[in-house]
Amino acid sequence: MYVLAFDRDWTVDVNPHPRREAVPLEWVQYWAHETDHEVWAIGNQDLVDEADIPGTVESVRRRDGDIDTLGDRDEFGNYEWWPEREERLRILAELFPGADGHVVVDDLDLSHVDGWDHYHAWDFVDLLQEGEMELSTPSSDLIPDGGFESADEVRDILNDGYVFELTYRTDGETKTHLVTHFEPERPSMTPLKGPPVFWFETVGTGEKFSVRLPDIESVHPVSYERLADPFVGAAFAAVRSQLEDDPETVDGETIRTMLADAVAESTSVDRREALRLAMSTLQHRDDVRETAIEAVFELLADEPTALDRAAFQALWDSTKDDPLMLKGYVYELASYTSQESMYQPAACLMELAEADPGSVLDAVPALETAVAADTGTTQSYAVYTLSAVAEEYPEEVFPAVSVLIEALQSKNETTQTNALAALGKIASNYPDAAEPIVDELVALLDDEAKRVRNNAVGLLGDIAQEHPDIVIEHADPIAARLEDNNIQARVNASLALLRAGEADPSAIRAQQNHLESALEDASPEVRANACSLIGNANVPIPIEELQELKANDLDETVRERAAWAITRLS
Repeated sequence: MYVLAFDRDWTVDVNPHPRREAVPLEWVQYWAHETDHEVWAIGNQDLVDEADIPGTVESVRRRDGDIDTLGDRDEFGNYEWWPEREERLRILAELFPGADGHVVVDDLDLSHVDGWDHYHAWDFVDLLQEGEMELSTPSSDLIPDGGFESADEVRDILNDGYVFELTYRTDGETKTHLVTHFEPERPSMTPLKGPPVFWFETVGTGEKFSVRLPDIESVHPVSYERLADPFVGAAFAAVRSQLEDDPETVDGETIRTMLADAVAESTSVDRREALRLAMSTLQHRDDVRETAIEAVFELLADEPTALDRAAFQALWDSTKDDPLMLKGYVYELASYTSQESMYQPAACLMELAEADPGSVLDAVPALETAVAADTGTTQSYAVYTLSAVAEEYPEEVFPAVSVLIEALQSKNETTQTNALAALGKIASNYPDAAEPIVDELVALLDDEAKRVRNNAVGLLGDIAQEHPDIVIEHADPIAARLEDNNIQARVNASLALLRAGEADPSAIRAQQNHLESALEDASPEVRANACSLIGNANVPIPIEELQELKANDLDETVRERAAWAITRLS
């Protein structure tokens, strides 16, 4: 096996030297596709397409495993870095160290590169014609031995359809498959467009394989009607492949008919292939989206698989711009919301609730269950959805108060924030809900988790703005948070007392010891609020302590509040 490296310009006859002989392109193709030699393009990379051979990008990919070293491409398709021609040869030598020889044909003199035999095209052709090189040349014009005169005939057929019945020879056998045609991403070691190789993928199984032009006996398009019986799964797979490759070429009515038939005959069709077609439709064809949404819900399994989770992801992704398309499927979304590892249904309900909170009222019980299940991402989306519903329908979310309070203990800050928002909306907009929420929050004030304590006393402060009479009943446990080792809990406690204190000043006066200690708190906000509380409720604090703050506190607000409190106590 030889490694043959070819330049293009002034080397191969696609752009020959004006006065010298060039290497015929068909020779390059012959060595690449009819022999065991390694044939590479090292100069102008147009030769990659013209001869269907690999080039510099592929050599770097094989050496490094990727092409990161080349960097990004600019608007003209040029990479940030490109190896010099000598380096290109060294890469090939490194890839094929055991070759019988390394031959480079180039109009530039590369004889100085170790390990390579360099020839100009005209010298190379002369040596071959005189039989002085151990390389055979094609003895004909590579006319195929199969059923076609040229590769163009095959191309014309492949351009007229999408699914084909292919009959070809391989390993001495004749085989027939239903296939689609594709071209691998360039650059590739295997030929792509012209003779002698075409690439196919079997319909249904997705197996990819190549066939040399001489081995193709027949190929002709197959209608979807024929595929439908007995190859139902093959029909779905074929249309799906076409949608992914060239979505606009698929007739919308064909998709509607196939999905409608799949729904009507859901017990006898290939459910998985039909579901995949519906998912591809959601991704690629907005005009058939409603039909695809209906098909997805009809084809989902009772016990969700990875494919069903992917289908919900497709639903979510495709309806974010118009979530009301899912308005008729709230029951179905709710039934899957509490399924383990199925956060996508809850995400769909979240989008729908943002657009129309009333449309998801029937899903509230399922969302409550999802919150209680503490299923990570699902819980987060469910809590947010309940928060969105509570904005307009607080009484509908009231039954979920206990699980929302439990959600405050989540390690997910977003979940906690949304739980607080939901509880706040319920308490503010639905007075009958405030008292039980306050009772539950007070029970959390001694929780070991500082975040839970912070959020609980903070929400009490929010509720106190609307219901100070309910919150002030719990002045003792709230004031105890003024001694909390967490500064935010102390700040939140001082605010809660400040907002609730007007409902019962005597309850504030009963906290004299806590408030006196708060005057020395490290937080200026706590000190300032303590001064306000003392002044509002006429708490009997030694006037000297306030005078010290008025004269010497570093915070201007604290000094002003202390001065005001002194006037109230004088």
